[in-house]
Amino acid sequence: MTTKTMKYEIKFDRNLYNLLNDIQYEVFLLKNKATSIAYDWQNFSFSYHDRFGEYPKEKEITGVTLTADINRMLKKDHAKSVYSMTRETAVKEAVDKFKNDKSKILKGEISIMRYKRDGSFPIRAKQINHLTKLNSKQYTCKLALLSKEGAKERGLKNGQLDVDLRTGKGAYEILDRIIDGSYKLCDSRITKNKNKFYLLITYSFDSKQMETLYPNKIMGIDLGVNIPAYLAISDDKFYRQPVGSKDEIDSFRRQVESRKRSLQRQRKWCGEGSIGHGTKTRIKPLEKLSGKIARFKDTKNHCWSRYIVNEAIKNNCGVIQMEDLTGIAEENTFLKTWAFYDLKQKIKYKAEEVGIKFVEIKPAHTSGRCSCCGHIHRRVDKDIWRPKQDTFKCMKCDFGHKFYVNADWNAARNIATKDIDKIIDKQLEKQEKELKHNLKYAI
Repeated sequence: MTTKTMKYEIKFDRNLYNLLNDIQYEVFLLKNKATSIAYDWQNFSFSYHDRFGEYPKEKEITGVTLTADINRMLKKDHAKSVYSMTRETAVKEAVDKFKNDKSKILKGEISIMRYKRDGSFPIRAKQINHLTKLNSKQYTCKLALLSKEGAKERGLKNGQLDVDLRTGKGAYEILDRIIDGSYKLCDSRITKNKNKFYLLITYSFDSKQMETLYPNKIMGIDLGVNIPAYLAISDDKFYRQPVGSKDEIDSFRRQVESRKRSLQRQRKWCGEGSIGHGTKTRIKPLEKLSGKIARFKDTKNHCWSRYIVNEAIKNNCGVIQMEDLTGIAEENTFLKTWAFYDLKQKIKYKAEEVGIKFVEIKPAHTSGRCSCCGHIHRRVDKDIWRPKQDTFKCMKCDFGHKFYVNADWNAARNIATKDIDKIIDKQLEKQEKELKHNLKYAI
């Protein structure tokens, strides 16, 4: 099963928004109170242990679990108007969070969690009912938000309220699939951002395992500077596929940076209309430009990841292998500037959706290894076997390497090799022994 989340704007209605604000505030108080009680229980446990030599068991003392006991305590005086499922789930989240953090709290590494006034609150799947499509941009549903007592206080017949959801291209398809039963609706959340409330709908679906995918057929993906992604396939010595272009990225970046410098200069002498309330208004155009850059990167990564996964399906690859990017961005300016981690994540979830296994490997020596003979080249000789960023020439075999070949393709072929990490370790050990042997008998 694959689980994902999509955000939908809740259409503004003054009464509804006031109610959501009230629930948000009630949940804020509830979770902080639950955390305090859980902390008190922990202190009681220590005292009990000091006196009797063992820690108390929750059910023996209270008759129920700690979460259930806290729920029972808070039910009388806190969030009485909030629907029971929301209240109980909020308490469980707070108690579970405290238990998970307990060891670090006791060591003094972190403080006890304190929830903010504008935090999100849970909505169970059973609270979302009668999801209906009005058009491709608007849906409606009933949300169970209030208890019977809360509904009565507000003069409502019941605690279920009609809510309109705004959506856009692509996002509406998810709601369609939830309605027709293709996707399963899961426990979700309501959150607030810039005075707007959003329903974060969580849904799950079965990954489609394609019958034509072969588990031993691997697609290797090398991330590079000149070519963002280069593809190779384990059992096809002739397959090579570059994806994306550095020129396209650099061209867009130069345009944006030029516009950014121009705007920065203009901010110095901008008129009163651009100054407004001060710094916030003055830098607003620059913030919009930053958003444009982020959207461009996101769009490109979506396009490239979809193309890559489609290529894997077309070539019956049951596995996609990529390098573990941890630490790479710190060494490479281009990789740091471009969102390659985001690209990897998009490839991963798109692959898993269709039943393709995603594997990360150690990046060490994948660029310096000859994908034909397996010889691993040393960094001290890099000027010889890697004279340019995009070229590679083996110093050991002929593999057509009397002429230079594309370095990204060579690396992608290595990455497409099954158990390449173990193969590289064995080859390094072998070459180390050969080097010691040669040094021993050198004249």
